[in-house]
Amino acid sequence: MQNNLLSEKCINLWRMRATVILILLSFIDGGLFVFFPDWSIFLGIIAVIAYFLMIIFYFPTLYKTCGYFFEKDIISISSGVFIYHQTKIPVSQIQYCVISQGYLQKIYGLCSVRLMLAGSFESVSQITLINAYRLKNRIEHLGEQNGKKKI
Repeated sequence: MQNNLLSEKCINLWRMRATVILILLSFIDGGLFVFFPDWSIFLGIIAVIAYFLMIIFYFPTLYKTCGYFFEKDIISISSGVFIYHQTKIPVSQIQYCVISQGYLQKIYGLCSVRLMLAGSFESVSQITLINAYRLKNRIEHLGEQNGKKKI
């Protein structure tokens, strides 16, 4: 049972996303300042405090709790900080895998693997492209052992 955590680069990706959101909120807050200066200052302070709390505490904790691992022919995906979520999926239930990259993920060399099931999907996000193909190949290999066609 080997636990595969996310790439360390994902913390930088999350910080980049939070920074972009803070910049956009600053522009909106600046427009609000014309009509509601007191509320604008209050909301700006709250946004900056939330930003620093996310960067210092939330993102590193989220990094430590997210990951995936295999137990025989079952893949277990875990994530969450305040609400911990763990999903166990038998490899025989996976129909196919999709590897995708967003713009910021390409900059950091990360991607997401979406495991398509009958009527739903599960996702493993912020892993390196090499680990994504390893995950896909392992699922294909286990699927072939269980008598399924190649995914």
